[in-house]
Amino acid sequence: MKIKNILSACLVCCGFSVALTSCSNNEEAFFTVTDEDAPRILNTDFPGSGFELNRDQKMQFQVLVTPADMTTVRWYDGDVLAYEGAYIDRFFDAGDYNLKIVATTVKGKETYRNIRMVVKALAGDPAVGDDSRLQAPGDAVTMTGSNLFNIKKVKINGREIDVTAATSSSIEYTLPADMADGKFRLSLVDETGQSYGSGWVTIYGDPLITKSDFMGQSEGLVTIPGRKLGDVTSVTVNGVECSIESLTDEQIVIKLPALEEGVYDVKVTNNSGVALKFLQNGTIVDNATIKVSLIAEEILWEGNHPVDWGNIFEKNELAATLKEIAKPRAILRLYVNRTDAEYAKGCAAVNWADIVNGGSDPNRGDVDITFEDTYVDFVLTAKSMELLEQNNFQVVGHGFDLLKITLIQPSEEELWAGSHPVDWGNIWEDDGTITAQLKQTAGPGSVLRLYVNRTDGEYAKGCAAVGWADIVNGGTDPNRGDVDITFEDTEIEFKLTKKSMELLNNGNLQVVGHGFDLLKITIE
Repeated sequence: MKIKNILSACLVCCGFSVALTSCSNNEEAFFTVTDEDAPRILNTDFPGSGFELNRDQKMQFQVLVTPADMTTVRWYDGDVLAYEGAYIDRFFDAGDYNLKIVATTVKGKETYRNIRMVVKALAGDPAVGDDSRLQAPGDAVTMTGSNLFNIKKVKINGREIDVTAATSSSIEYTLPADMADGKFRLSLVDETGQSYGSGWVTIYGDPLITKSDFMGQSEGLVTIPGRKLGDVTSVTVNGVECSIESLTDEQIVIKLPALEEGVYDVKVTNNSGVALKFLQNGTIVDNATIKVSLIAEEILWEGNHPVDWGNIFEKNELAATLKEIAKPRAILRLYVNRTDAEYAKGCAAVNWADIVNGGSDPNRGDVDITFEDTYVDFVLTAKSMELLEQNNFQVVGHGFDLLKITLIQPSEEELWAGSHPVDWGNIWEDDGTITAQLKQTAGPGSVLRLYVNRTDGEYAKGCAAVGWADIVNGGTDPNRGDVDITFEDTEIEFKLTKKSMELLNNGNLQVVGHGFDLLKITIE
């Protein structure tokens, strides 16, 4: 039965019922549907998690509204009208959509519903990567990807632009000089006219800061990336002027003022007094912030990568960076945004094994991600270092966008404290407890720190050792690596190596030497 007939039947039934009641009260029946009524969307069958379909499937759905004959239904993708009519019946390019269904009466009264729709690409569809997503009017653009050899045009903000060169892995085109600024869907169009959704591009011609959230430490250096930055004359944080250490068209390096831990506003101004805007997840915004922390949090990667079991995050250069700078006990932090209403979970991994313990599915250590979570942490171990030596770093999982990866180096942790007078005949030696902890949580790059107090007026020297061999290189007397200790020294340090871990697997930690008190041992 059509919706109009259903409503008519309802009117008849309702009118009859009211008429019976009104007879006993000597009143007339009253029921109207007029153009003065507010519209209503009656559906109870909207899917809770949104619509999900493949690129070769039509989106088909009936919206039930009242007053039906006096209401127009329109479907919007952002500000773009995607369809008009109560029954939608059309193909969409692959992509993630937040559709707004607006019901408007002839008198201009409105109501609406928001619904998510995910349209999945098919295997073998043309696709471009995350690079070159920021473009300016008049730019000559090169985008890299896969299966691009048949692409003849790109479509941005409804405008088709000729592709001037295409290979299987790249396309080139030039944006018209009169392109409007904004964030727009990008479609790739082949020689048959078939369109393939390829995410979003941001068009902006003025000077721009290409991120909107920063991290730093009080009086530390912060790099601000962007484009056309050569005319910048002022950067303020919390209203306080920062020292500009270096400036190019592509980046500004500033030194923060003395600040307490917290989150502060950032403002960047050029020589014309114009405040620059910032890029935030592909959208141009007016404001940016910096998180000032007592902990050094280093950004390793930043972008927007939708993580799914078939679309994991993997970058060779990131694995190389981690091998170079990461240490056991460091915190690897993944900044995330959940996108799937049914479930979302993820894991930092190497070759599909979790980066902490090396576990594999179903014991990989996947972490559930809620809509409230902004990040998930993984504390690195000696096993992490072994894994990274063999394979590339990955983020695997489902149902979330990966926005940023950071590394928080381990803080200093106390292993032992007391007072032990060290002499050649009275060395300090672990019973195996601390050694076991070092084998699990330390690794190449970790710093073993001995807190000392010199006691001998003639000479004092000491060394962290295993089996009377120095813990760094395994040298023995007279090339053990003993460190001279002055009366001013309060600590001496030993940076662990691969050799250190080999030694600790075969013996316990010692502190050998002469002429000082050992007060504390820490690892960082």
